[in-house]
Amino acid sequence: MRTLTLMALAIGCLLLGAASLLADDKEKKKDIAALQGTWKIESFKIAGQDAPEEFVKTASFAFKDKKYTLTVDGEEMETGTFKLDPEKKVKTIDLEIESGNDQGKKQLGIYTLKDDTLTLCFAFPGETDRPTKLESSEDSKSILLVLKREKK
Repeated sequence: MRTLTLMALAIGCLLLGAASLLADDKEKKKDIAALQGTWKIESFKIAGQDAPEEFVKTASFAFKDKKYTLTVDGEEMETGTFKLDPEKKVKTIDLEIESGNDQGKKQLGIYTLKDDTLTLCFAFPGETDRPTKLESSEDSKSILLVLKREKK
């Protein structure tokens, strides 16, 4: 009888764990689906300084499946893959840079996504400390981007 109770308890724990993983996976898929498409940069700060206006006007991010592309003035500047963790208190995004000046580096970040506005804050490529707030100050090694979904 005791063995049966322990087995039932173990099965229950496994089912709860599987349900939790499915919920996490569903949230990731939801955010990945919401990112799909092209996003124009509305504002861009690097260590508290505004990026050059011409860069901001001509730059965009595109997300397709689990890949991203940064394009500036019609030219691919950087490509790679991304991973999301929307279950964290502050949602996280990690980039694996596959091409461009920082090829082979990781870039750790956080994000918020509301309607057609995506706000990203990244550590500089290769840094191991993830930002904790959506801000970029002069004494930080962080990049803050506010993106708007490009209308088709």
